[in-house]
Amino acid sequence: FACQAPITDVGDVVKALGQDDVTEAPRISIALHLPGRARPDATARYASRYNSNGYTPLGNSGLTTSRLGFGGYRVHDRDPQHREALVKALRSGVNLIDTSTNYMDGGSARLVGTTLRQLIDAAETAREEVIIVSKIGYLQGTTLETARELEAHGSPYPELVKYDEGLWHCIHPEFLQDQLRRCLDRLELETVDFILLHNPEYFLDAAARTGDELEEAREEFYRRIGQAFNFLETQVAEGRIAGYGVSSNTVVAPTSKKNSTSLTRMIEAARRAAGENHHFSVLQLPLNLLEAGAAFERKEGANGDKTVLELARDERIAVLANRPLNAFVGGRLLRLADIEPEELEIDFDEQLGRLADLEFTFSSEIAPQLKVAPDSLDPSDYFKLSQRLKDVQPVVTGIAHWSQVESQVSLAVMSVVGALDRSLDGELSDRWIEWRDSYMAELMDLMRELRRQAAEKTKTRSTALAAAVDPLLPEERRHEGLSRKALWILKSTPGVTSVLNGMRTPDYVDDSVAVLGWSELENASAFFEAAG
Repeated sequence: FACQAPITDVGDVVKALGQDDVTEAPRISIALHLPGRARPDATARYASRYNSNGYTPLGNSGLTTSRLGFGGYRVHDRDPQHREALVKALRSGVNLIDTSTNYMDGGSARLVGTTLRQLIDAAETAREEVIIVSKIGYLQGTTLETARELEAHGSPYPELVKYDEGLWHCIHPEFLQDQLRRCLDRLELETVDFILLHNPEYFLDAAARTGDELEEAREEFYRRIGQAFNFLETQVAEGRIAGYGVSSNTVVAPTSKKNSTSLTRMIEAARRAAGENHHFSVLQLPLNLLEAGAAFERKEGANGDKTVLELARDERIAVLANRPLNAFVGGRLLRLADIEPEELEIDFDEQLGRLADLEFTFSSEIAPQLKVAPDSLDPSDYFKLSQRLKDVQPVVTGIAHWSQVESQVSLAVMSVVGALDRSLDGELSDRWIEWRDSYMAELMDLMRELRRQAAEKTKTRSTALAAAVDPLLPEERRHEGLSRKALWILKSTPGVTSVLNGMRTPDYVDDSVAVLGWSELENASAFFEAAG
């Protein structure tokens, strides 16, 4: 793609630049890309080095995949521990890696690319042994900034779904082409094995918000799915991808839900795009002990009265189960793992009082001295966390829910603290620093206590779940941790190809990959019923 032909005469430059097809040439980078893709013989060779219980065919692709995959949702190339975890996984029998263009604003894909190259250069693995899955659809971070710039210049991506201020979505071929190029650059690959449309149901969510007629919205949705599949088939032909699919959180939702998606209609779209030889090969969906819709839900008017797992198995479509240890129940995120709360207990009300006293000091002594723009937030409202945390305390459902709240609180506090650190000087700066240090110390103690309380709730739930499923387990495995039991049950569920787990530390990898060697459990549905 560098040049069509050498130019030796300066006079030919203007003529060459005037050619119509020059402006349509694909934009490329100078990144060095690893050649090759996952191959049937190589993935089978990789599996032969480990326990056969841990591997299975990847749908109709001919590839052999580990029953446990490395989930790249929260890993970043700047964290050495995340790199160590991925290396450990690839050395321990995991040969499927899942990432997305929006994970950590590209940091997840960069981690996968550099780590894979590191192991290939060291002759520890081969490109053909590892299956790389990535997803496209979200516009967040720098991708969203780019989209806004394009729109400001009058050349927006077509068919954008502006879901909210910080999240847009798109599966139009023009966007897919741009993101696939960036994806290959970050992964440093000539070919990514599978590209999935990432939660395309945002279109249906947005249509429901604006009151669009449901059936019309669904017809437009599947038109867009078909259009995307047509484009992805061309990328298979050109060698940039080996196959494609969809990652949808609502493919297991009842058809009565406005954002429900249908595997049957996706398959029909693929057949319209390329006939029976289509390359729609992978479906990703949520599945865990408390969200078992994929195994039980028979959607009225969809899937031929089959569950999603049954239909996928009949069509030889690989199923990647995500969120195996994080369940959404009643709108709350619950962690399905053993948690040991900190032993040190802090008096919550007393600690809350200390924080409230410091916030009153700031609003009465420091805030009045701050100069702000007329339309800006009143400085006396900068620090109001005591009331917010008092309200949050009784409704936190567990450690996963608290982690979400904690990250939001930390981000909000540090943005204000950073701004004041940069803008204040003189005596006011000295007074601010003294107050800041006291406040942050008290806030950390209060948040530590909230984390302990959340961990207690998770432990209670985990103990109850273990008690429900343990009688169905072989006696020699009942002492294992809940996370291992949960992964083992999913791995044993008919129709599930691989379970994606976000293993961000080497110890977490060790704990998880142990289940690869365990033989399959019989009657997995009984475990879901017991857990429910």
